[in-house]
Amino acid sequence: MRRNIRGASAEYPAIFKIMKLFNSYHYNKSHSNISSDLWNFELSTWLHMIGWSVISIFVPILMLVAGYSLTAVLVYEAIFYLIDVPLNFVAGRLIKMIGARAMVIIATIIVAVYFVTFRFISFGGWSILIALAVLAALYDTFYWVAHLYLFMESSGSKKEISRNNGMLTGIRSFGGMLGPAIGSAILLFGNEMTLIVVSILFFILSIIPLLWLYHIKDIPRQEISIKEFFKELPEKRDFLSWFLYSIHLGVEGVMWPLFIFTLFGTLKSIALVAIIMSISKIILSLVSGVIPFRQRNQVISLGILVTLIVWIIRIIYPSTVFYYVSILIVGVLTVLIEVPLDSNIFERARMKNFTLASSIYRNAIIMLPQGILFLGLALLSGVFKVSFGVAIVSLGILLIINQLIMYLNKFTTT
Repeated sequence: MRRNIRGASAEYPAIFKIMKLFNSYHYNKSHSNISSDLWNFELSTWLHMIGWSVISIFVPILMLVAGYSLTAVLVYEAIFYLIDVPLNFVAGRLIKMIGARAMVIIATIIVAVYFVTFRFISFGGWSILIALAVLAALYDTFYWVAHLYLFMESSGSKKEISRNNGMLTGIRSFGGMLGPAIGSAILLFGNEMTLIVVSILFFILSIIPLLWLYHIKDIPRQEISIKEFFKELPEKRDFLSWFLYSIHLGVEGVMWPLFIFTLFGTLKSIALVAIIMSISKIILSLVSGVIPFRQRNQVISLGILVTLIVWIIRIIYPSTVFYYVSILIVGVLTVLIEVPLDSNIFERARMKNFTLASSIYRNAIIMLPQGILFLGLALLSGVFKVSFGVAIVSLGILLIINQLIMYLNKFTTT
């Protein structure tokens, strides 16, 4: 069953005007109709991302402000990412038992508990940090494995999933842009408790649209082993790419904001980082969702190469202006890499009917190298320079592998 997009606006009149920006491309291409399941899923995602980004960008910084050392923050990150990896498989099992929507609701409750616990960070030591890391890992696995599964199941045909992936990235980015702006305003005129309450309210609102997902397979029945999943080259290629690229994401998403904070010492400087990253992703994400399959490797290689150059310039040319300009550039390049890469994975997952397995392995493989990264950094000194160097090396290896794959593909097709 498909619903006219005008009809959807009657259900969400306030939200619709904002969401229409992202749905306009999809609207024109789909003859004035969108899937009702996809619409509700997108709305839920948008609300959830606002709730998450209101405070998440400030979490490592607020830990420093509360008196924790940089090493302690890095240990927290390492525990979070390393616990996260096995919990992805637990999440997959639970989804097959109780359904993906139920998992999203449970994850939302967990993240609310996480932020309530975070309120007491100043009164605790390692016990609070470890509890927060465990709660964060439970939330991340329960939400994102279910989230990706629901997206693939509500995206229609294999042909539509790439376009929808680009649109969903834009919606996440828009939510990610509003969140830090709201969070900064609250911190300027209010306090941390207000920040937590506002974030939790958005999480609660994000559950409501999921109640109207009528036409998806909420409880999957698929069973697939790791060996069977990775037996073909495309899965090995795409997940190896995510493994290497996620190292850069960990440095860009955690270490770079920490570096900016140590440089400028204000929460506003961190909020600006998140807002710039989100702005850069919004429009380009819609375009990148329709990149033809044969051109995706070229686009990915271009994104990797320029990101690599940006990191090198950051190191050899320290400049406050370029530090912020580079965030905008990297945000754009992230879309050029992530959307085509995910489109490859999502299309094959729908075609081969292993959407849940793809959700599990994608999240686990992204989290594993970041856990190793932060564990290593917690044991070292000069962590910023080391992490920046590791990001450069991982991107360099990824570029070489991607170019080699492009060459082999060209050789085999001639």
